[in-house]
Parts: sequence; C-alpha cells; structure tokens
Amino acid sequence: MLDWIGLDIGGANIKLCNTRGYARSEVFALWKYPDRLGVEIGKLLEQVPGFDAVALTMTGELADCYSTREEGVCRILEQVTSVFPASRTKVYSVNGEWLSPSAAARAPWTVAASNWHALASLAVRWLEGKSGLLIDIGSTTCDILPLEKNRVETDSRTDSDRLLRGQLVYTGVRRTPMCAVLKVLPYQGVECPVMAELFATMDDAYVVIGEVAEDASDCDTADGRARTKEFARGRLARMIGEDATTLSVRELEQMAHFAIDQQAELVGQAILRNLQQLKGKPEVAIFSGHADFLIERALQHAKWKPRTIKLTEVLSESLARCAPAYAVAMLASESQVANRLEVASERSV
Repeated sequence: MLDWIGLDIGGANIKLCNTRGYARSEVFALWKYPDRLGVEIGKLLEQVPGFDAVALTMTGELADCYSTREEGVCRILEQVTSVFPASRTKVYSVNGEWLSPSAAARAPWTVAASNWHALASLAVRWLEGKSGLLIDIGSTTCDILPLEKNRVETDSRTDSDRLLRGQLVYTGVRRTPMCAVLKVLPYQGVECPVMAELFATMDDAYVVIGEVAEDASDCDTADGRARTKEFARGRLARMIGEDATTLSVRELEQMAHFAIDQQAELVGQAILRNLQQLKGKPEVAIFSGHADFLIERALQHAKWKPRTIKLTEVLSESLARCAPAYAVAMLASESQVANRLEVASERSV
C-alpha cells in the first residue's frame, strides 16, 4: 500500500495534504515565477512526513504566464516530475479517473481545473443519500456543486461550462478586486460609482470589519502595504477617490459591510440557481474552503435554510482550507485499495 500526498497547484497557492491530517498551504505567485514551481514544490515535499506517491490536481494552468491551457498543464507536469518521479505520480481527471503524467499531457483538458470534481466526489459521502450543494469559497473563486444520490450532479467538465451554469463564481474573499464585485459604494447618503482600478480587494473589506485577522507582516495587497485595518481603510477609501483622512472609521466600515453584502448576494444568486437544478429536495449544504462567514450570508440571500455540514468541523480547519488536496489524497488511496480488492477477487475465482 502506498502512502499518498495530495498536491493541488493553483495560480496563487500550492496546497498539500495527506490522509493522516497533515496539511499545508503556501502562497506562490505562479503567474510571476512559473519556472520556479518545481523548486517550490520540492521544498514543500521535503517537509512532508514520509510518503510514497503524489496525487496531483491543478488549476494553475489558467495562469496568464501560459499562452494556452494545454501549455499550462504540460509545464506544470514538467515542473512536478522534475522533483518527484513520474512513475509515482498520478493526475486526477475531471471524469474521476487517474492518469499518468504522460497520459495527462496528451489529454490536458481532462486534467485542467479538475480539483472541484475531486472535492465533490469526496463530499458526497457526507450527504447520506440526500440532495444538496457543496459550496467551496477560497481566496479567488467560489465553487457551487449540486450533489444528489451520492454523486456529483453535473455534466460540466470545463471552467466555461461551470461559469455558464453558475457552478463557478469567480469571486473570493482574498484576491478578488473590489471593483469586480460592485459598481457603487455608499457615500454621504448616496451611491457613489467606484473606480475601476485595483485599489482594493475584498480582503480589505473583511479586514476593516474584523471578519479576518490583521497581519502586519503580510504585504500581499493591492498597494503593497500591510494587511492592517489602517491600511485596508485607506485602500477602501481610494475606491471612491477619497482616503482614510477624509472618511471616518464608521463611514469606511459601512462601505465594507456594503461590499460584503454585494458579494454575498452574488454567491446567493448562484446558490439559488443550482438549487433549482436539483431533482430531489435540497436538504444539506456542505461548507468548504475558508469563508464560512460568506457562505452563511449567501444562504440568507438565497433564502435557503439547509442542514449544514462544515468541513472545518468534519475534518479540521487546516484540512478544510486545503480540501481539494485532501480529496485527491483520499481518492487515490481508496482507488488503490479498490484495485487491490479487485485483483484479490480475480485471483480467488
């Protein structure tokens, strides 16, 4: 039996998990340093407790450092196998199958952005035969996936498929530019149009109201200043051409709450759309990612009161943050067990 490590390579983060509870998420700007990916993966793998094989999934092939998604898939595969043997690497495909790196390179669209399918395939076990939705919100995107009768109830296979069906909403709690979520902000009793510039991200709104913690050492922000309330208020004020000296703390907090509500409504509309696609009565919502606070607001907008299952409670906070990586590790391990049982059964006949 092999001991698997799940590896999820995104455009902004690298995530690793094993089946025993180890989890790690590392910020890595793939679009800036695509040729350093292998080195970064190698450093991370060196810190993982003993393992034998890698179960790989990815979304980083969409990064604009690659001219096509095919190129992105192939370059990521090259980087991974430059630091870990291809013979012990399996790549998850969007139809639930496992491919060797060479086979994945020949069928890039089947492995591109497949991590959502892995997570949904793992999540159905917690539904106990009921209908519901998996809602996974991260730093950049939101996945909303209908689950029914212990299976993923969608024929989507590509990001464009999922965008069209409202199963991929390109909004998240960290990196999303605020101007991509709203067109106006409240100012002096009226709605003021916002500037279509990367002056602030949705993370600033959450920092301003204290929904997420400040981190003075983190300068991965729109203006390169720290993730503190003080600087976040300045970034938010700039969205309407003001600054933190011309607006009160109360005014800026009102703006932050307004922005968050707009984002929640956007996600809520997609939730409602997917609920309408389910044949059975939707009873359960599975929370994944690291934005339960946004999911709860979105459910209010959708006027849906399901039984909730939070992966932060079922697994752990660290595993939930890296859920797709955990999913491929688990699915690879279970697939290996199933294959061994099948071989044993054939030998006994």
